[in-house]
Amino acid sequence: MSFKDLLDNLTGSLPADLAAFAPELVLCITIVALLLGRLVNLDRRIPGYWTALIGSLIAFGLAYMQVVPGDLPRGDDPFFSGLLVNDGLTVFFRLFLLLFLILVIALTVLSGVPDNEDGPDFYTLLLGATIGMMLMVSANHLLMLFLAVEMASVPSYVMVGFLKGRRLSSEASLKYVVYGAGAAGVMLYGTSLVGGMLGTAELPLVAEQLGSILAADSTAEGMSSPAIRTVLLGLMMVLVGLAFKLSLVPFHFWCPDAFEGAPAEVGGFLSVASKGAAFALLIRVATQFVGVDAGDQLGPAGNVTQLYVTL
Repeated sequence: MSFKDLLDNLTGSLPADLAAFAPELVLCITIVALLLGRLVNLDRRIPGYWTALIGSLIAFGLAYMQVVPGDLPRGDDPFFSGLLVNDGLTVFFRLFLLLFLILVIALTVLSGVPDNEDGPDFYTLLLGATIGMMLMVSANHLLMLFLAVEMASVPSYVMVGFLKGRRLSSEASLKYVVYGAGAAGVMLYGTSLVGGMLGTAELPLVAEQLGSILAADSTAEGMSSPAIRTVLLGLMMVLVGLAFKLSLVPFHFWCPDAFEGAPAEVGGFLSVASKGAAFALLIRVATQFVGVDAGDQLGPAGNVTQLYVTL
């Protein structure tokens, strides 16, 4: 395949991919608007929360328009060369995350936690973390899974310690960073093991390759096979990252300090939005390995309510 053919394959479906990715793109544009407004001192005339709130409402509207016809996207609708997938699970949790983002922005306006000086910075971090969580719920590739988890985690580290001059908040942020860095390293190493042993990092192909290896070795070495043990070890390392985001034992040590030191709005955002995105990602990974597509559990004419009941 020539470079031109490869480029044509990548750009041929670009309009459809961008349409499916529209809510995330709007949040990205909102972040750029916040940063540019801070650069030219426009935030002194237009508070940052207005920019963040308008961008979040537009993103929510675009996400809702994907379910207006009544039929959710099917599970076999990947985009961006299979890195992401647009199905019922993605649509439901995308709406959930955007709705909660709007509520958190409204809560910060009422509480006044980020003042006018720090408002654009805070909302930039908040929107960036939400984009990472939205990528988590649609991840269809181990590399995208890792990038999405890190994109959701890194802004969270800063938001936990956003109250400057408060020792408890700074200590909580530092502990969060240390545990997060360790979990990220383990997760990345597990991703490299799985991709190297199976020759692919796409979740459906990983499940298919793992099933083939287990079937081939079931009558021979079984669990004593080095290939099976290496792949299972890599998958366990990947699950460490998900357990860290879900605060599952024994990867929960960061949670008490982070929630005690963080502002109440940030604690609420991390306890609901972050856990919801990690739960959705865990559903997607688990259903792939048991041979069930989370987006195909709704029937031919599923809607968001049916998806909620299914989950």
